[in-house]
Amino acid sequence: MKGQDVEALQRRLAELSYYSGKCDGVYGLLTKGAVFDFQKAHRLRVDGIAGKEVFSILRSGLEREKIEHIVAKGETLSGIAARYKVSEELLIRANSLEAEEVEEGDSLVIPVMRLFGFCSAEHLGEPVYPYEYVLRSLTAIAPRWFFLDENGSVHGSPDKKLLALTRMADIELWPVVNVPRHRFLEDGAGTQNPLAGVLSDSVAYSSAIKGISNIAARMRTKGLIISVEEFPLKSIFAFQSFLCKLRKVLSQEGALLAVEIPLLYELSVSGKQIDRKRIHGLQDIASQTHLVFLRTYKYPWEFTSPEPVMSISRVRSLLQSFAGAIDFWKTVVSIPAFGVDFSSGLGTAPLRKTHGEVEEIIGLFKPVVSHPDGERSKVFKYRSFRVSHTLYFEDAESIGAYVDLVQRYGVAGIAIADLEDVDTRVWGALKVRFKPVRGGSGPVPNN
Repeated sequence: MKGQDVEALQRRLAELSYYSGKCDGVYGLLTKGAVFDFQKAHRLRVDGIAGKEVFSILRSGLEREKIEHIVAKGETLSGIAARYKVSEELLIRANSLEAEEVEEGDSLVIPVMRLFGFCSAEHLGEPVYPYEYVLRSLTAIAPRWFFLDENGSVHGSPDKKLLALTRMADIELWPVVNVPRHRFLEDGAGTQNPLAGVLSDSVAYSSAIKGISNIAARMRTKGLIISVEEFPLKSIFAFQSFLCKLRKVLSQEGALLAVEIPLLYELSVSGKQIDRKRIHGLQDIASQTHLVFLRTYKYPWEFTSPEPVMSISRVRSLLQSFAGAIDFWKTVVSIPAFGVDFSSGLGTAPLRKTHGEVEEIIGLFKPVVSHPDGERSKVFKYRSFRVSHTLYFEDAESIGAYVDLVQRYGVAGIAIADLEDVDTRVWGALKVRFKPVRGGSGPVPNN
């Protein structure tokens, strides 16, 4: 096998550091080995044959670069870490080194992942120092600036300060268009499912496509994220068609398409596997998007009883259910950085707490903090104004454990929800686990 297509393949694999031979258009052992490594890095079937899946990833603009360093004579671990702008601890951890010394000829691998940061619209316009502090640690920021109503109208506007900071930090911008589960009507007559309204009305359908594409046209976005609060199982084929149309329109603006899907609440407390209908539904959705964000946690209003914000056992079951069913190279796992305060007071809804608020409560009431059985989240109880509270929260330790889990499945990346909630020590925990991708790996595809 040889020719111009093979030469183009060799050049692209060489750019990604998988191929080190001559780009001569001959599909020899070196090329096969490079394809083998590429398939392994993206959790594809490993056979060394450049088939449809390999070219699909290479055309996606989201392919993963291989970073491998062969230690030369006289090199030190600190020098290598400085060269690649990573911590020494990352090199030790990723390569299972027993000491800080390396020897000539050692092969050191640096894991890379995409790191997204969500931020909520209600916090926009406030002091931007926290964002300025973390932006350079991210691959992309995903601000929840917009939402879609049942008429297909897109509401919301970008925060100019955050937009300017994003451009200064030279990171990707992925604005979120939220599709609520239900929206209360102005006349108080009831509620409307916005997604159902858009998919069932041709005028609303066209309006939604136009409104969402206008966002990409107005701003220099790497992509757009359609976030649905409810898994659209009953309208999956209509939703798939909508995404297919939207993807084609966005490609004309040079933007990628992603979708955020809530899935954790579909798992029972006993950890049963997700049923096949939802797996097939997710496959249909993933086939029309460049990235799929799995929201593996609940919002405060979705809880019916006190429980961890995120369950590592359920996430493990989730990933096991999807192994082989969806492409993990295009999957991003959303991880919460906030806490939820459950009050025993009658009629009191669970409240979202930032890490700063959690720290204040701990400092005031001095509760005993513990782990729920088998989980990585943390929990404590306290009493305030004669009312008992149970507060579950995430911190750098628990988020690090979630990252360790999802890395084993070779996912494209993680997303922190939300930036304003984060324990600042999280960034240190992430730096010793992977190097965030910076900048697009390749051109935006035309379809």
